[in-house]
Amino acid sequence: MFRKNKFFGMGLATILMCSVFSGSLAYAEPKATKYDAAFFENLKQRAIVHELQENQIDVNPKASITELLNTADSTSLKSKNNSDLQNNLEKLNKSEYIYLTLDGEVYSSEKGYVGMADKVESKEDSVTDATYLEASSLSESSNKYDISLSSKNNPTPSQVSGGTTGAFSRVQLDYDGFDGVNARVILPTVRDLGVNEQPWVYYGFDAKNGKKVEGGFSFQTGQKRYLGYIKNGGYKYSTDSWVNGEGYNSVKFYIDNSTYNAYLLAYYNQIVVMQTSFNSSDLSSMSVKRVTAIAKDNFDGSNIYGSAIGGEFSDLVVSKFNSDYYYPWDNYRDYSFWDGSQWFGTIDWPTDYITHFDTSVWIRNPNR
Repeated sequence: MFRKNKFFGMGLATILMCSVFSGSLAYAEPKATKYDAAFFENLKQRAIVHELQENQIDVNPKASITELLNTADSTSLKSKNNSDLQNNLEKLNKSEYIYLTLDGEVYSSEKGYVGMADKVESKEDSVTDATYLEASSLSESSNKYDISLSSKNNPTPSQVSGGTTGAFSRVQLDYDGFDGVNARVILPTVRDLGVNEQPWVYYGFDAKNGKKVEGGFSFQTGQKRYLGYIKNGGYKYSTDSWVNGEGYNSVKFYIDNSTYNAYLLAYYNQIVVMQTSFNSSDLSSMSVKRVTAIAKDNFDGSNIYGSAIGGEFSDLVVSKFNSDYYYPWDNYRDYSFWDGSQWFGTIDWPTDYITHFDTSVWIRNPNR
């Protein structure tokens, strides 16, 4: 079990901005920096507090960075054999901090203003299901839900929310106030992609009013590698790249319940923070999802050629806005809803494309 701190920081990131695989910034130009050294130092301090408290270590949340690191270096902590924690704290202390505004501006603790994040194209935003529908909106006399039970086994693309955008395994929890998710992640091995086919592996937070944010990995077909990314409704920011089938001990995504910023942390190599338009009411009724997908424009239910094999979310835990702890994903109820014409939330689409082996997900066309 993990413990999580609800803190008043804005976020941090450990991004190598000069990476030859990045390309997230549309341009860079001189601009007055809005966020000074003290702002970024506070981000670092709050991140270290968060890390210690998540590991169930009691600390003074207002302590200096030096005091916090001394706590982590104490004899009692070392006796717990927490070498991973020590390494993670060292990375947090030495990291470059990146802050992304809601308007797409990107600021660095080392470089000041570094440019604009990429605008999200509509086709990139299509697999995400942020639609909220109340079960009570159905008429009991219509028997629409009974009809939907059979349609879920063999729906048409138009009967699945996002069904024309590709093949995917989408697992979504109910709108019950989730604000954090963490898992061991293995990126799928990608093979034989056809034209305009792109694998994705990501987490997402959806509010009832349609606002959303997601973070994870997108496969770059030219480079044949994955890029980490974080995305809100308007902008997407990419991070360093990883190869097919690479695994991570921890890929964590959470929303701070004071600032409402979204934090993506991929195995402590990358931490990206994006400002969101969420508010307290959004957070108290937030849904969380995990998705493994091969996106393709105008998917007709059978015309994806390639495969994404062995993607995995394991040791999966989630947190809620009113709790300081992470609990297993399976402790909570899935959101899967038929509104009379479409399926929303949890679904494998198409069913014959998706195979589950324990926590592993395979996507492949059964006729190829």
